[in-house]
Amino acid sequence: MLHTLFFISTLYMIKIGSASMSTITSSQLIKDSETIRSNDDAFKLGFFSPVSTTNRYVGIWYLNQSNIIWVANREKPIQDSSGVITISDDNTNLVVLNGYKHVIWSSNVSSNLASSNSNVTAQLQNTGNLVLQEDTTGIRNMIS
Repeated sequence: MLHTLFFISTLYMIKIGSASMSTITSSQLIKDSETIRSNDDAFKLGFFSPVSTTNRYVGIWYLNQSNIIWVANREKPIQDSSGVITISDDNTNLVVLNGYKHVIWSSNVSSNLASSNSNVTAQLQNTGNLVLQEDTTGIRNMIS
C-alpha cells in the first residue's frame, strides 16, 4: 500500500512539473542542457548544435532536433555550453546570455510592454510560436 501511494504521488509531482515546462519566467531560466516544451509536447525550445560544429544555438524544433523551425542567435553562436535563456534584468525581454552573462540575443520587444515592474513570461505555445507576455496588462508579443 505504501509503495502504491508513493508511486501515485510521484506521478502527480511529475505531472505538475511538466505543466510548468512551457514557460520561462524571471525566476526560472533555461540552462544549456534544459528545454521547455509546448503543452502538447509537439515543440521544444532549447540549445542545440548543428552537425559538424560545436557552436550552440537557441532554437525551436518540432518533435526532434532534425526539424529546427526557428533560431534565435543565428548570427552569434555561443562557443560552449555555458549559455542560458532568461528574462532580462529590466523584466521586458527574453535574452540569451553566454557564460560571461553578456547578451548574445534579445527579443527586443520591450517598447510594447508596460514597465519593468511588471511580470513578464515567455511561453512556447502548441503552435510552435514563442510569445512574450506582460501578465498585468496581458500585452503579448510574438517572438517566433
